[in-house]
Amino acid sequence: MGAIERFLPFFGKTINGCKFLVGDNCAVNKRLANLMNVPLVGCASHRLNLAVREFLVPFETALDQVQQLMRKLRTLNQAAKL
Repeated sequence: MGAIERFLPFFGKTINGCKFLVGDNCAVNKRLANLMNVPLVGCASHRLNLAVREFLVPFETALDQVQQLMRKLRTLNQAAKL
């Protein structure tokens, strides 16, 4: 947090002027939210990914079979046989 507060004056800004922060690392995002005493708004795409993975659990066997087949069909000769 101190590094951000020291860096902002370079742009003529203060931490009080920050409306939001954007980061690409969940651990860093959580830490910054805690340091700033603000709520963390999680990544929507991450939550969607988790929901889709949970939804697909009953289909894992079929998905594995499709993936194995697709690996075999990667070559042009194998695809031509279709």
